[in-house]
Amino acid sequence: MTGLENWIIGQGLNGTSLAELLTGFAERLVAQGIPVVRAYLAIPTVNPTIRVVNNTWTHRDGIVVERLSHERNETAFEMSPFGLMLREDTRERHWHFTETGQEPFPLFEDIRALGGTDYLAQLVPFENSSSPDLRGVGFAFSSGREGGFLPGEIETIRHALLLLALAAYRMVLVELTISVLDTYVGLSAGRRVLSGEIRRGSGTTLTAALLFADLRGFTALTDLTGASIIGRLDGHLEAMAEPVAEEGGEVLKFMGDGLLAAFPITPERSRKEACAAAVRAAREALARNAAVNRAHPGETPLSLDVALHCGDVFYGNIGSTARLDFTVIGPAVNEVSRMEALCETLGTALVISASVAEASPVPVRSLGHQALRGINTMRELFTLVDL
Repeated sequence: MTGLENWIIGQGLNGTSLAELLTGFAERLVAQGIPVVRAYLAIPTVNPTIRVVNNTWTHRDGIVVERLSHERNETAFEMSPFGLMLREDTRERHWHFTETGQEPFPLFEDIRALGGTDYLAQLVPFENSSSPDLRGVGFAFSSGREGGFLPGEIETIRHALLLLALAAYRMVLVELTISVLDTYVGLSAGRRVLSGEIRRGSGTTLTAALLFADLRGFTALTDLTGASIIGRLDGHLEAMAEPVAEEGGEVLKFMGDGLLAAFPITPERSRKEACAAAVRAAREALARNAAVNRAHPGETPLSLDVALHCGDVFYGNIGSTARLDFTVIGPAVNEVSRMEALCETLGTALVISASVAEASPVPVRSLGHQALRGINTMRELFTLVDL
């Protein structure tokens, strides 16, 4: 086994990124005297926002990583060398730029500008029924030598690509796991699950400013069905969630037409700072939700009700032995949800507890002492003066 193969195996076992994998491989080919001026690795992914990840290394610029969204124009792929190879059901093609009668791929002009003289492309399919969208990986290499790669150099590259594809496959599966956990259970929860906090009942106590938001009137949207109602809901949920992230908070859970978010109190962020961030996020969420309503003239507008509270919650694994949820529970969660239920009664879109109101960065006014369902003592609640 060659030193190059041993290095690839090491990357497959311990490597952390496709960018480092491709960079290391290209640089080692150059060190062996193979005049690579450009190396490319593309792999599809299972991600709600990203369709494919392109990694391009050049001797001039180093590594560039491009994540293409699902909305990106797919005609660009159809007009690429890999699109042609898939249509022809070909796994390897070698184009020499000096030959006449070749397909006019715009990409080749960019490679010529780098000093490239050819384009060696190979597709390595993944046969995995459990992850059908991870169909395989595409590699491409260009030489800076007149006449392109020599036969022996092509064989060196070809011989290493199966190992390289296997290493890439392992890395993308790890990235897929992290991405899915981050997307579906949240950044903190995803990291906790990956670090081994997976036993039922395991978790931690978190002190945080809590934001509970819910749409009012969503069930009345009987004029929308299927994709239309999902698209409308996504717009409102995005209006709620984006300000949370921008203020350093995290959405802990989406609940139908609402969400629960937290702004943790840490050594780096005081209670006052966390509560102030929650107030700013709530104001911005209300403004953006109104903008979503304006973007749908003629449809039923959806009002947003928001409650803010601060306290301790348990953050961990809850459920049955067969189905767990990494979620938050505790008196503070119950209280903030009861507060939100009073928004319509109190005639305001934002209800704030005393613990958050005292840290508000903008003026507040009292809504009086109110009874919250399931809570023994009355609570003085507040809202913003400008609401």
